[in-house]
Amino acid sequence: MKNRSNSLLLELLIVIAFFMISATVLLQVFAAARAQSVRAEHLAAAAAEAQNIADTLYAAPDAEEALRELGFADADGIWRREEPAWRTEVSCSAEESGAGVMRRALVRVLSAEGEEWLSLPCSRFEEVRP
Repeated sequence: MKNRSNSLLLELLIVIAFFMISATVLLQVFAAARAQSVRAEHLAAAAAEAQNIADTLYAAPDAEEALRELGFADADGIWRREEPAWRTEVSCSAEESGAGVMRRALVRVLSAEGEEWLSLPCSRFEEVRP
């Protein structure tokens, strides 16, 4: 009788240990899924913001003034704006030719840790009018 109750107790302990391990693994899976979901939300918001910035720069006659109005600060030729979960950087350049000026901008979105999430080029050609 005593041997049978010991084996029943051992079996219950094994079952409890199995369920504890399963619960731990499931909790880790759900935590990782939540972290991935939050990262995807931030990336989607950052991509929409980068597209809006690129559209604004394309339409603006003065890119630097437009960036100031959007809340960017100039630091060594690279315009930066900090968000809680990411950082947006814009670098502008211009190439002059006989026919006009090619204005280029590169909108980059980086995570808070500095990992590049996306890079969006933007170009605009302005003709020289006689």
